[in-house]
Amino acid sequence: MTALFTEEWFAAVRPELADVAGPPTLSATVQVEVTGGSDGDAICRVEFTDGRLVDAGPGPADGADVTLTVSEADARDILAGRLDPSVAFMQGRMKVNGSMGPVIDLLSLSATEGARDRRARVAGLSGLD
Repeated sequence: MTALFTEEWFAAVRPELADVAGPPTLSATVQVEVTGGSDGDAICRVEFTDGRLVDAGPGPADGADVTLTVSEADARDILAGRLDPSVAFMQGRMKVNGSMGPVIDLLSLSATEGARDRRARVAGLSGLD
């Protein structure tokens, strides 16, 4: 299994993230915390401006607008397309701390066919398919 959110992981998947575009209202810094991994917890950050992904990488975000926390098993299932992010949120498997506006925009983005296709490609690069 590939360790999620390491610099090596981001180097492999960054080309798939290059043209991510969500709703134009999506302007936020999001911290994602993945808990319970075999190598410990992992943290990454993603930043959107006007719906465009402008930064993504390992490590915490300074001044995150929202923090999403999910178990490693659920993170892998989300990336592999076995768990819809909206379902994870509604079932309380994805915890949210901070502003809900970016979360709603992210869930809207994740429901698009383009996002599902991108997750499938990332899953393949991550050995999750």
